[in-house]
Amino acid sequence: MKIDTSNWTDCRIGDYFEKLDLKCRKINFNKIVDCSEYPSEEFSLPLVNAKHFNNGIQFYGRPEEWDSAEMTIDIVSNGAIATGDVFAQPQRTGVLWDAYLIKCRYEIKSEYVLHFLACVIEKCVKQYFGWNDKCTWDKVKQKMIKLPVALNGEPDWEYMETYMKRIIDESEKRIECLKTGLSLENVLIS
Repeated sequence: MKIDTSNWTDCRIGDYFEKLDLKCRKINFNKIVDCSEYPSEEFSLPLVNAKHFNNGIQFYGRPEEWDSAEMTIDIVSNGAIATGDVFAQPQRTGVLWDAYLIKCRYEIKSEYVLHFLACVIEKCVKQYFGWNDKCTWDKVKQKMIKLPVALNGEPDWEYMETYMKRIIDESEKRIECLKTGLSLENVLIS
């Protein structure tokens, strides 16, 4: 579905987001014994890395050993395929390598808004970066994105929320049609 962005405002990414400095707190970190490829009771903190799939999460760590944050956006800085991938990370998440987390300077409480922002950022950055030109924060923060703006001049969070809810609702209806064998014509698209 095409979206009209003609009334949206250009915004410099670095003016709306800040890069978080999240690290492993364990002095003698060893990826083989201090991470797991699968979540468990011990390894329950998602760790982002240069991962093209699985929402950028490649490993899990012990929560007490990692700095972490929630309601962030993950940008993959390196990787043959994943460079420039952007993922919403609503849950508490840490950073292993080759990726970083950014947080909106406005308080974001809605996962829908977070997903909207991640999509807008990826649309802007994915095309510019690759294996030979890493997607570093110093470069990304200078890029311009378009955002819907409310009458008060701030980003239109309500629009972002409503738009993403509608997209997800329509997608769920389409999936249900596929599961039940109903025609997709029965799904209302507005």
